[in-house]
Amino acid sequence: MEPNLNDTFLERREKMKCTKCGKPASVKLRHYNIKLCKEHFNEFIEQRVEKAIKKFKMFGRNSKILIAVSGGKDSVSLWHMLKKLGYEVDALFIRAGKSGMVQKAQEIVEKNAELLNTKLHIVDATEYFEGLSTQEISIMLRRPVCSICGVVRRYLMNKFAYENGYDVVVTGHNLNDEASVLLGNILHWQEGYLERQWPLLPKTHEKLVPKAKPLVLNYEEDIKLYATLNEIPHLEMACPFSVGATSLVYKKILRELEEEQPGITLNFYLGFLKRKKEPKLEVEGLRECKECGYPTTAEVCSFCRLRKQVEKRKNKAPA
Repeated sequence: MEPNLNDTFLERREKMKCTKCGKPASVKLRHYNIKLCKEHFNEFIEQRVEKAIKKFKMFGRNSKILIAVSGGKDSVSLWHMLKKLGYEVDALFIRAGKSGMVQKAQEIVEKNAELLNTKLHIVDATEYFEGLSTQEISIMLRRPVCSICGVVRRYLMNKFAYENGYDVVVTGHNLNDEASVLLGNILHWQEGYLERQWPLLPKTHEKLVPKAKPLVLNYEEDIKLYATLNEIPHLEMACPFSVGATSLVYKKILRELEEEQPGITLNFYLGFLKRKKEPKLEVEGLRECKECGYPTTAEVCSFCRLRKQVEKRKNKAPA
């Protein structure tokens, strides 16, 4: 669900001033209790990205960076921010279907690549599944689309990054994403996931490329504001298959808490990171998949198992 910006954009009649420079303010950020003009809002958001990169030692100026872009506000806004902050970054778009929305997302990503003069790689995930989209696989195997999509995207992101010599894969996960995952893991006492949750997932195997989340200190609604104010091309609607996802329930809870106690989402997430101090660097039982050679905790990785399941079902289908 997209953030509601009605309470964030200031009405002209209010005539509020930017907290930093005193010029007319464009936005009001309740969670920080500040009002900012466009210039200082951009600076504020970008500085929080830079702060996350340095605080969690995500990557350096000379790192070979690959950003996974979907066409949504978070990944494309981060793409623009990283370029503005002076980082050299290539982009990866994973085409997981054939629908009009997928085509629109690809067009948006290509438009941003043109605006940023950035190298864009496109990987067609359907080629690994005999032309089937993640939605078609979901129907065939009677599994949630998000489950299928997650397995496919994680695997192909890492595979492409490793085979092309990238130092780190960057994703557009924001504060609300990470805080909702944290809340769900705590409510269900998923200790294994809690041990590994961190803004930077380090290299735990030669064939696993580190994954970084530079937006973890920025609220989702602020990223939406950034995209809107800077007229960054992005998909306006969320993925239709995310409707009913458990993570949205946790996001709704945190959003309601945020209404009563502005800043609580950030305090909740930062409190966790402060107490944890560092991620678990080892994954027990990690080995190489006997089918593809990429890291897994099972004999065959989830991606290769998925391919086998699809192949088996297709072979059983009537001619």
